[in-house]
Parts: sequence; C-alpha cells; structure tokens
Amino acid sequence: MNDTPERSTTWADALRRPWTALCAAAAVVLGPAAHTASALMQANAAPLRHAPTPHRRL
Repeated sequence: MNDTPERSTTWADALRRPWTALCAAAAVVLGPAAHTASALMQANAAPLRHAPTPHRRL
C-alpha cells in the first residue's frame, strides 16, 4: 500500500475528467457567441430608421 497521503482535491479530480474540460471549452466558445447573437437579435428587433432621401441637383 501507499503510505503517502493523496494530494488530489475535488478540483483536481474534476479537472482530470474529460467532460469537465469539454464543458469548459464549450463555455469559452459558446458564451461570446450567444452574447453576440443576442445583441444581433435585439438590433434586428429595433424599428427601422428611415434615412432622408438625397436631393438631386439639376
């Protein structure tokens, strides 16, 4: 048997699991994308601003 105490903590155990790494990577990638999509949807929902028609010179 091994007489040395275990050095792993809960965080160290969690970081070793592949699902934790996958979820962390997904949060890094999808977080900003979701924020950008939300901002674009909000901008598209805004009423259109009609620009004045340009005057033609004769």
